[in-house]
Amino acid sequence: MKKAMLLAGCFMCLAGSAFADFVIPPDQPICRLYGMIQLFAAIGGVIAASYAGFLLATSHDLAERGNAKMLLGGVIIGLIVVWLAPLVVKNLVGAADVCGW
Repeated sequence: MKKAMLLAGCFMCLAGSAFADFVIPPDQPICRLYGMIQLFAAIGGVIAASYAGFLLATSHDLAERGNAKMLLGGVIIGLIVVWLAPLVVKNLVGAADVCGW
């Protein structure tokens, strides 16, 4: 009987520690890497959006205008995905804090 009580107590302690808050501090290397990815994605996105805007403004062909609109839409969707990724990770793993978000 004592072994069963001891085993149940150990299981409850382990279960409590398994559900402790998961935190990834901002000074971790993965957070620095993700920050660089965000920076380069933002710079590339601005360049690609500028190019798409230039094509959209200067083109008279409907096919080229359609391609420019698709490029601009892809840039916007890509930037949304890159910038909201920490929030998605935070919700998927149930973390309290992911890289300062």
